[in-house]
Amino acid sequence: MTTASTQFTVLARRRFFQAAALASVGAVSLVQTGCLGLASNLMHAVGMDMIPAEYEGFEGSTVAIITLTDSSQYSNDVAARDLSRRVGEVFMKKVKKCQLVREDLVEQWRDEHGMDSVDYQAIGKGVEAEKVLVIDMHDLRLRDGATLYRGRADVSLRVFDVETGNLVYSKSMDEYMYPTSTGQHTSETTETRFRKLYLSMLANEIGRSFHPYDLNERIAIDSKIASQ
Repeated sequence: MTTASTQFTVLARRRFFQAAALASVGAVSLVQTGCLGLASNLMHAVGMDMIPAEYEGFEGSTVAIITLTDSSQYSNDVAARDLSRRVGEVFMKKVKKCQLVREDLVEQWRDEHGMDSVDYQAIGKGVEAEKVLVIDMHDLRLRDGATLYRGRADVSLRVFDVETGNLVYSKSMDEYMYPTSTGQHTSETTETRFRKLYLSMLANEIGRSFHPYDLNERIAIDSKIASQ
């Protein structure tokens, strides 16, 4: 099955699950209010409130993660390393039987063969990975004016099968922005702390392409700011 047809099938599944969940909610709304909690629990128990992964190929696979930024081809970029590590943490918690290639092994291979290497099949073979996830993050901005922190970056994802060298999944996230409603005042945090928060939220968003997630996960996502 081609990449395009696979992604179409997954998207169709996503729409089915969403429609089924919404239909169930609509049906429940016709019964007594006291039954809503029970219905919600039942939906959660059977997984009807879960959105399927767009790409499931990381389950049971050994994965190498490479993050490319505007400066990562010249040196080890702090934001690139941090995002790779955070996405890896999401995979270890959320993707079944996923094994990660150690970050230092990936960096060592790139140091020895050139930071600008784009032969991802060779990188995967060199670090004994079965799949390679390439995260392209460019034009990272953390400020919104002089007094607010609000992160933005152009992000895209690519997954390569190491055995065949084929591109098996791709996705453009366009401009990922956090927080969406309003920024965080510069008097409330530091740029370093805000960058870590932004990359953590971005890592979680990237992870949702590769594992099932609750429909309610994105509700009040900006509330994370309050806990910082």
